[in-house]
Amino acid sequence: MAIDLFEFWSAVGPSDTVHPADCNVLGRIKHGFNLQCLPCCFMGPLKTAPIGLLYLSFGFRDEYLAEAKSKCGQERYTTMRAGLRPLPGPEEHRPAWQWWCSRTKCFGDWQSLRSKVAVLNIGAYHSRKFADVPLLAALPSSRASLEWAQTVLFPQAVAGDRAVVCLRSSRFWGLNEGQHYGQSLYAPNVTRGGHMRHGEMRERIIRDVQRKLNQALSEG
Repeated sequence: MAIDLFEFWSAVGPSDTVHPADCNVLGRIKHGFNLQCLPCCFMGPLKTAPIGLLYLSFGFRDEYLAEAKSKCGQERYTTMRAGLRPLPGPEEHRPAWQWWCSRTKCFGDWQSLRSKVAVLNIGAYHSRKFADVPLLAALPSSRASLEWAQTVLFPQAVAGDRAVVCLRSSRFWGLNEGQHYGQSLYAPNVTRGGHMRHGEMRERIIRDVQRKLNQALSEG
């Protein structure tokens, strides 16, 4: 049976900074994750979004420390982990809003995208300078992301039910950069910052994403 990623993340309490399944690993090895921040491997309405973007891990900003201590921030993460909360707007979390807007502006305006696009990472913990890639294989939360992607998300994309675009670390996701699979699973050539490089595949992805967005809007 495929893992339920949202049930997996429901085990994290509002103020928890580590998923209970990761405690043993993170407690016995040195790492560069900032465990004063709230954890999650995705943002946006991942349960329902017709568009999914794949990355490696969230970065770090000082704002995440303050958010982890605030009731508003804890509530945002709790609802985010349920997989239905739209991507953050500028009033909710400006740095996160700026980040995802810069990577999706080729698809349309942010107001129409925030309830239709989701971001899925392999890593769930914030880090200023990510240098713990080998550790991801030992973390149950990272394995949960990969398993859910392989057994649920990728088959949906291959069938054309969603468009899924890998914008970072394609080989960690089990994809080859520069290729597409089935109808709507893409691993385009990308920059280090996670932007698609210009070319034929980029144009194909934009057309496919906009088609799925229009379909989602027409269906209400």
